[in-house]
Amino acid sequence: MTMKHLQHKSYLQILIFTIALYFLLNRFIVLPLLDTAVALFAVGEYAFVLFAFMIMLLHTYKPLNRFLLISLLLISYAGAVYVSASFVNSSSLLSFALLYTALLVKCLYFYVISSSIERTKVNVLPTVSSFVLFVIAFFSLTSFVVAFSMGFEKLLLPLSKWSKGLIDPVLLTNIGILIIVLLLMKVLTGKSIFYVLNKSGLLSLRNVSEGFMVFLIVFVLIHLHIWMYSLYKGFTLISTFSLNEVSFTMWTGGFIAQIFGVGIMEELVFRFIIFWSLYSLITLKRKSVRVVCALLITQVLFSLIHIPIDFLRNPDLNFFSFRPSILLFMGMFFSVLYLYTKNLWIAVFFHGLNNSPMPLIVPYNESVIFLQMNFSYMILVYSLIVVLVMRTVRGWSATGINIKLIEKAS
Repeated sequence: MTMKHLQHKSYLQILIFTIALYFLLNRFIVLPLLDTAVALFAVGEYAFVLFAFMIMLLHTYKPLNRFLLISLLLISYAGAVYVSASFVNSSSLLSFALLYTALLVKCLYFYVISSSIERTKVNVLPTVSSFVLFVIAFFSLTSFVVAFSMGFEKLLLPLSKWSKGLIDPVLLTNIGILIIVLLLMKVLTGKSIFYVLNKSGLLSLRNVSEGFMVFLIVFVLIHLHIWMYSLYKGFTLISTFSLNEVSFTMWTGGFIAQIFGVGIMEELVFRFIIFWSLYSLITLKRKSVRVVCALLITQVLFSLIHIPIDFLRNPDLNFFSFRPSILLFMGMFFSVLYLYTKNLWIAVFFHGLNNSPMPLIVPYNESVIFLQMNFSYMILVYSLIVVLVMRTVRGWSATGINIKLIEKAS
């Protein structure tokens, strides 16, 4: 048997093993524990990320067998469900403690693998003054758009109606912001308008196809989760569109707007331009400390940019007591998807999916949509599992070094 056939056999074994373990954990642990809700709530969500990154740290120091690594990742998922089920009515203090512990472990992980990140370093904004000017200009631009968002929506509403919701005003608004950002980068760097897009990998068809493949796998896993829950509870599954609350074109338009509008714009700006600019401009000698500082400052800026947007949508002071922390957490998570996979499209797809987590099917019971489903949690858990399994199947270690190439050379 050739090496290629052996490799495909190994991939198939891992795939079957992962799916089988996933179904067993859901059927016999997850669903019985979460008898009244399918969501992990914040407690389990943060606990899962904490468990997963502790396993990744372990894998970094001592590479684990593929099946053992996948088993530990999926068991950490079940463990997070158990934590969530045990503390359903927990205070916000526990949620905050788990959230910031998970952030700390994430930072520790990137501190350890900083040498891998250094190999993909990109110089974007060359000077401190150009970086400060870019940040001020971008924040001013987004604040202006938010302030006049209602006016923009009214202006673009006829086009949205004509396309039956397929062309969302959010898409056109964010494409406009993206074009201005690219023009600003051209002025500040003197490079072509496509320079940043090319360096970020957004123009790579391979990156697009890989990002879409991972997105599709997670989307299917979410619907499998919904199906398993409905089967367990005895609910009937119905199409989202049969409820007459959203049409197929509106559903599609919402996804397109969040992925190819908001997702591309925010991920390019924060995960690529701002992060790599900070990493290059921070003058600390230790690369590991520079990585962590650049990550944290990037996520703080990511949180700050959402304050005017969130305040316009929900002017409640209590809302802002926890919102910046969640944005900090999610910003770091999108950085994980990008830096771990070296593919910005994966972060773009999941950013968009997280912003518009509308499924194709929902459980139907006495004419009421099952509103307790926390799709954002499912996106976070399954995207992290799929990305880690994908890298494991490819033979990449947690440090970003291709193990197969090393084995072949030796």
